[in-house]
Formats: sequence, structure tokens, C-alpha cells
Amino acid sequence: MRVHIPYTRYFCVMLMLTIILFSMFIYGNFVWKDAYAASSTTISVSPSTITASVGQNFTVNVTVSNVYDLYGWQFRLNWTAGLIEVVKVTEGPFLKLGGSTYFYWDVNATAGRMVADCTLLGNVPGVSGSGTLATITFNVKGVGQSPLTLWDVVLLNSFEQSISCQVVSGYGYFKAAHDVAVTAVNVSPLTVLPGDIVYINVTVQNKGGYTEIFNVTVYANSAVVGFQTVSLDATLSAILHFSWNTSGLGKGDYTISASASIVSGEVYTADNSFVAAEPITILFQGHDVAVTGVFPSKTVVGEGYLMNITVKVKDYGTFNEVFNVTVYANTTAVETREISLTSGASAALTFTWNTIGFAKGDYMVKAYALPVQGEADTTDNTLMNGWITVTIPGDVDGDFKVKMDDIVAICDAFGSKTGQPRYKPNLDINYDGKISMDDIIVACDHFRWHYP
Repeated sequence: MRVHIPYTRYFCVMLMLTIILFSMFIYGNFVWKDAYAASSTTISVSPSTITASVGQNFTVNVTVSNVYDLYGWQFRLNWTAGLIEVVKVTEGPFLKLGGSTYFYWDVNATAGRMVADCTLLGNVPGVSGSGTLATITFNVKGVGQSPLTLWDVVLLNSFEQSISCQVVSGYGYFKAAHDVAVTAVNVSPLTVLPGDIVYINVTVQNKGGYTEIFNVTVYANSAVVGFQTVSLDATLSAILHFSWNTSGLGKGDYTISASASIVSGEVYTADNSFVAAEPITILFQGHDVAVTGVFPSKTVVGEGYLMNITVKVKDYGTFNEVFNVTVYANTTAVETREISLTSGASAALTFTWNTIGFAKGDYMVKAYALPVQGEADTTDNTLMNGWITVTIPGDVDGDFKVKMDDIVAICDAFGSKTGQPRYKPNLDINYDGKISMDDIIVACDHFRWHYP
């Protein structure tokens, strides 16, 4: 037999169930909030204690723990001006968990303070839990101690209500650095014959705050010339004298460098090595010329257009010489120039390659110095350097097709000139030193052309 529940009774039962469920939701919600409140929301500098050396970078995070419904935040941070300096400030990942954010920061280096704030955007709930609000990178400028004081901390929930919190600041201990450096390498004479002595003076400095003992090694190319051990008090410099006997060495250019060994605790080592401004040239007793470098201005050139090829030559002999230098594309001579050099001298010659009459394809570029009278060693009279692609005008990537990628590449560099970061010679089709509408028009005129 089916039992019928009166309508009014049914309504009362459903109402009671609804009230119970709603109460459970509200209670659970407040219990969750209370759980966070009971554990106490905290804003802190992490790590709380920093030890770093002068010249070194260090990073601290400003973190939040046990927060509920965080929608926006702000803090100010103070330190001892002149002792440390802000390098960069970045937003932490915590608030981004809730969606898009707006982040702002500003530093007053003179006063030694900064402000940062961040908020979620739009009608979204706040973020709950623990995480990093911001990351700050400092550079240590001096020796001493400094508090990293957090203050004027504001936390807001999604109802724009203030969230109470505890604030924990940090503290930094900054000590003198261990830092040695090679600051100069001077050599004399610059041109010698095998067996001559080269004198090398190396200036070293202790840039740190402690007495250091370290080794200084001098190199000719990668070969060790000699080394010395030096002891230097803080901030002092010294000049070390080396001599290099060139007996048994062949002709050529030798790069002279010096390197100071890394001392214990040294962090910044970029200045531990130094290269002399000019190489030492060891000559051949006799007649000897050479090609030392070939530098094409482009790797891709449109058929019928121009490009330059720079060739470096040197007289390694003990006589003054007059000789011809020829540039080739494969086996075809591009241009011949005459050059006069004194013993030990070098020069750079610029050749212009007009590609009219050259078929599309890849060409090996080489330079050849005609041997001078009495020259015995001609192995370095020829030098090759890379392939040049002669292609359809407008094909700037050398695939023998003019496509939208080529036009986009030219447009991206539009307005740039020689020496500027966006300028790329391959994109300068007419090679006038700038990426202009003329280059775009050439590419558009040949759009969808291909070879073969």
C-alpha cells in the first residue's frame, strides 16, 4: 500500500533539509577561514638571514603563509642605502594562481627603500594558501650589516576587506669579497724574429678585502710562457715581469694573455684573465706573404646584385713587398687588387662582387695572394671561407624560392641600418646599407618565383 505524505509536510521536510545543508556549507566555510586565522597569516622575508660578499648578487623572496582569499597586496621594504642596491624585482607566482594580475614596483635607491603592490583583475575569488609574492635581487656594494625591514604591509580579500597578518623582516651581513684580477698586459716588441726575446709586463690587483696569495700564468696562444706566485694585501696592485724566448717558433701571430688563479671564496672571476691588445708577430727570415682572413658581407645574394668581400693580408717576411690579391667565386676571378706592405704589416682589402652573369647556385669564396719573388712557403697564400648562395632576388634565406617568409623577414627589419641590431646584410637586397621599401618591392616583384 503506497503512503501519501501530505503536501505541507513534504514542503516542511524539504525546507528543513535545505536549511541544514546551507548551514553545513556556511559552517564549513567559516571553519576553513578559522583554520587559516588560527594558524595566523604571515608576510616574511625569506631567507630571513643573508650573508653575501661585495660584488655578489643575492635574492630574497617576500612570501605569504596561511592566507585566505587574498585578492591584492602591498608592501614596502627598507635597507641601508649605499650598502646594497636593487638589481631587479619580479612578481612571484602565488597571486597568479587566481588569474591575471597587475604588478607594480618602484625603487628609491638614494633612500634605500622600495614599494611593490599587486592585485588580481576582474570579478574572481582570491587565492588561499602559501607562496611567493615577489622576488627581489640585490647587489652588494659595501661592507656592513643592514636590516631588510618589511612595513606598510596591506593584504586585501576579494571583498576589499583587510586581512590581518604578522610581519617578519630579514637581516643581511655583507663582508669584503675575495677578488683578484689581471688589469693589464703590455708586451714589447710586437714584431720579432725566431729567437728574439719578448718582454711581457702583467699588472695584477687585489680588489678584495683580504690578503691573497695566487698564481699568475702567461700564455702565448695556448702555450704557457711562465708563471709567478704573488702575495697582495687588500686593494694593492703589482706589476709582474715575464720574458718569452721565441726560439724554435714558426712565423705567425701569437696572442699573449695572462690569467690569475681563483682564490678561495672568489665569486666574480670575469676579470681574472686579460688579453694583450695586439698580438706578437714572429717573422720569417726571407720573403713571405699570406692571406689571413676572408670575410664575405653576405651569405645570400640576389642574382645580378652586389656584395662585398673583405680580405686581410699580411707580410710575414723581412722584406717590403708589392703583390696581387685575387678573390674567386669557385674558379672564376671576381677582382684583383695590388697591395704594398712593409715587413710585418697587414692590411684589409675590400672587393666588390657583381653577380651579373653568375648562374644561380652555391659558390665557394676564396682569396689568393700571388707569391712574391723568393717566397718558399706558399701554403698560406690561399684561404677559403664559406659558401655564398646566388639566388632569385628576394630569396633572403637561400632556398631558391621567394615566399612570404622572405617578405616578412625583410619587413621585420624595415628601417634598420648597418650596425644596428635588426640589420642583417642578407635582407639588404640592393646592398645600400639600409632595409628599405626598395628591398620589399624587389621581393614582392619576385614573389612565388622559384629555381629550378
